[in-house]
Amino acid sequence: MRDFGIVFRAELVRKIRSRLFWLATAAGMIAIAFLIEAPLFFSSIVQSSASDVILAGPPALVARAKTLMERHKDYRVVATYATLPHRVTPAFLAAHGKAGAAIAIAERGGRLRLDVYPRDLSAFDGAQFRDLVPLNIELGTGLSATRIDRALAIERTIHPIDAKFADTQTAALAHGLAFGMVFVLYLAIIIASQSVMSAVAEEKTSRIAEILVATISPTNLLAGKVFASAVVALVQVGSWLATAAVLVPFAASSPVLASSIAPKAHGPAAIGLDPLLALYFAAFFILGYLQYATTYAAAASLVSRTEDLGIVTTPVIFPVVGAFFVAQYGLVEPNAPIVVACSFVPFLSPFVMFTRVAISSVPAWQPIVALVLDALAVVVCFWAAGRIYRVGMLLYGRLPSPRQILAALRS
Repeated sequence: MRDFGIVFRAELVRKIRSRLFWLATAAGMIAIAFLIEAPLFFSSIVQSSASDVILAGPPALVARAKTLMERHKDYRVVATYATLPHRVTPAFLAAHGKAGAAIAIAERGGRLRLDVYPRDLSAFDGAQFRDLVPLNIELGTGLSATRIDRALAIERTIHPIDAKFADTQTAALAHGLAFGMVFVLYLAIIIASQSVMSAVAEEKTSRIAEILVATISPTNLLAGKVFASAVVALVQVGSWLATAAVLVPFAASSPVLASSIAPKAHGPAAIGLDPLLALYFAAFFILGYLQYATTYAAAASLVSRTEDLGIVTTPVIFPVVGAFFVAQYGLVEPNAPIVVACSFVPFLSPFVMFTRVAISSVPAWQPIVALVLDALAVVVCFWAAGRIYRVGMLLYGRLPSPRQILAALRS
């Protein structure tokens, strides 16, 4: 235990003092901020350019069209005219701020006729102007606007059959949150595990491992490295999630999303980020990381040159990639038989079970059983990796054969 403490403290201090660690942490926070805010920024630019329009035509027709187009906030009429200039130019649109198009509206043969002059043709590709359908019906049938609006309005009530969420907006945001957290889990495990793998390979190829193994138990050396890297990875992931937790509520309350997000669906609690979910994330992250990191470290101990890392990395990276894809399927079908089965399989359950917990009502015993199985898998991984590590760190030359690896496990 004393050897483990020495290795753990030395590795932790070395990693915390590393300038690269702080640069990577800051870069991750900036990247998350960019991923959250940049789409809103660009959406606001595109939306304001394409949705701001100029209307021209008979005053009564223009007034009715303006009301319909602004009702659902799909368009904003920035100016109205009786007629448009003989030639609509970009300068004319630019004189009205960010107007994306000028639209001449008229009635021809009991139907609505639109002549659209857009600044960007692609922005209006496939535009149907469905907001003006009631006006088209009104012109064709002579019915009043009130009767048409009443006929077009369909009463609906969505009844949730899963008690996890109360409304569709909260459920949609929870799915987005689950995807984001699973992606962070995937990215953090890959980066941290490969960091351990590179450190082990570097120590072996530089022959430092011979000195370390001669004075410290290989199992304690492995455990110290893995647990120190786990603490560092947890700090990084915590800083990234804290950045997201601060920015997501502001993004949710952005005017760009105001039409698709209910006013009450603001704040972390409203989008499913409850304390229990955060605890599940931390538990599955730690157990998932320990499973993969020990496997990566054991694999790295088998190579004699850093150039050979790619050979042993490929087999051990398949489970984490497969787990990520199963988790994506779980976002759509969280209770599908294959998803439920995979949520209890070590190496897969940190991703799959967390996804199910985040977006659906899962019986309390299921995540507990998954955590217990993952904990047992960690014990087995340390036992197996310790034996391989003990032999592999002193083995140079060609990669060991499967028979040699099995012999190391039996020894």
